[in-house]
Amino acid sequence: RMTEGLVALSESDYAGARAAFRMAQEIFPQSQEPADGLLQVDQGIRLDRISQLELQAQDEEQSEAWETAVDTYKSILEIDDNLAFAQDGLTRSQQMAALHAQLDKYISAPDSLSNPGTMARATTLVVDITRMPEIGPRLGGQRDDLSRLLKRAATPLTVRLVSDNMTDVSIYKVGKLGSFETHELDLRPGTYVVTGSRPGYRDVRLEVRVAPEEDLQPVVVRCEEAI
Repeated sequence: RMTEGLVALSESDYAGARAAFRMAQEIFPQSQEPADGLLQVDQGIRLDRISQLELQAQDEEQSEAWETAVDTYKSILEIDDNLAFAQDGLTRSQQMAALHAQLDKYISAPDSLSNPGTMARATTLVVDITRMPEIGPRLGGQRDDLSRLLKRAATPLTVRLVSDNMTDVSIYKVGKLGSFETHELDLRPGTYVVTGSRPGYRDVRLEVRVAPEEDLQPVVVRCEEAI
């Protein structure tokens, strides 16, 4: 039975090896050899599992599936938390997953890039990615998308305001425009709050989205409801 177990173990037939060693235990309970064989079975299963997960993590990194690579490296460390390759892989995968998440955040909110601080941080991120020695297709695609959106955010669009020469017009975070009949100004893409006030009349407040994909119609700002 011991011989059967050892042969099965050498062929990675862990179920067969376990069964043979257990039968050997029943035949000779006082022998330590069957217990040692069972320990080798457990060790072989453990090492094979680590090897499988390592290959899986490598494939996930190669395909830039960093989020799933994080889970795979965590699974390896649950088996043995002292494995240096898994510790390094987890750190690397977490950093790359965070990078992709930051890129997705910028790309999903293109209007926010018109904010000078956000634009500066996003531009620095694009430069840092470009300087990386190796860039996969997923990361390269996100970098290119963000570069395009940064160019969009930096290109002002002409907005035409129409009033009645009696309403005092302001745009939040842009400034006071005063009263006029028509006024044109260049604004970066984004959402702006336009307000109008006039003594004896109810104030007006409008939200205007400025974007190249929008059909920019004249913005009418008039206080017409007497109070």
